[in-house]
Amino acid sequence: MENSTLLYLQELENQLHVLLDSLRALEQKNQALEQVLSETKSKLEKKHEASRKWQEKYDALKSAQGINANDTASKKRALHHIDALINEVDACITQLEIED
Repeated sequence: MENSTLLYLQELENQLHVLLDSLRALEQKNQALEQVLSETKSKLEKKHEASRKWQEKYDALKSAQGINANDTASKKRALHHIDALINEVDACITQLEIED
């Protein structure tokens, strides 16, 4: 009886070691995946920033083309866009003055 209990305890100990090894492997894999996720998030953020910059350039080009166009409606839209940008800059400057 004592022999079978010892065998049972050894089997449990072996299973425990296997579980611990599996846990360590999963923890390492999780760390690697977290690192990949972090790198992917960083790349995505850079791409969003690049996209935003290209959108700004595109909008500026549209405004410039609107000003140079012979179409009165295009000129009005371009001037309205420029006025909105000026108002936005003024609001930022006012905000900075308030924070000082």
